[in-house]
Amino acid sequence: MAASTPPLDFDHQKGFEIPTKHKEAIRQLHWFGKVSIGQLESRYKLGNSSIRRVLGYDVPERARLARTGRPQKLTDIQVDEIIEYCSENWEQRILDYEALVLELKLDCTASTLQKRLHQRGYFRCVACQKPYLTAAQVIGRLLWAITHIFWTKE
Repeated sequence: MAASTPPLDFDHQKGFEIPTKHKEAIRQLHWFGKVSIGQLESRYKLGNSSIRRVLGYDVPERARLARTGRPQKLTDIQVDEIIEYCSENWEQRILDYEALVLELKLDCTASTLQKRLHQRGYFRCVACQKPYLTAAQVIGRLLWAITHIFWTKE
């Protein structure tokens, strides 16, 4: 890790988190530049405990805890299995969410199922039916392709 000049735009407001670049600068000044904690306190206008907390970090950014709170009714693995089930054939793919909940005996509402499927990137839509090409259209396309086979960009 190469030492760099510490940022000079430090304007910390009490109650807000110290930006990562300043945390890194504090660590570099203390460990590589041998600047005392007292000097860092006066330079950054932070308390002793704040400086010591920053110096105690083992990584540049504070680790965030994973999701806390009530567990989800449908796990990602369950949702992936539902997507696989819906993708097996057309009859299963056209089921509405209420019928899908009943058929799979899920312990959730249809709106919960829809929300979780959307979170995993599965969106149900009806594909547009495109009309088939007529014989005249096929011949017209073939003739156009033959006449423009040596087209160049001008």
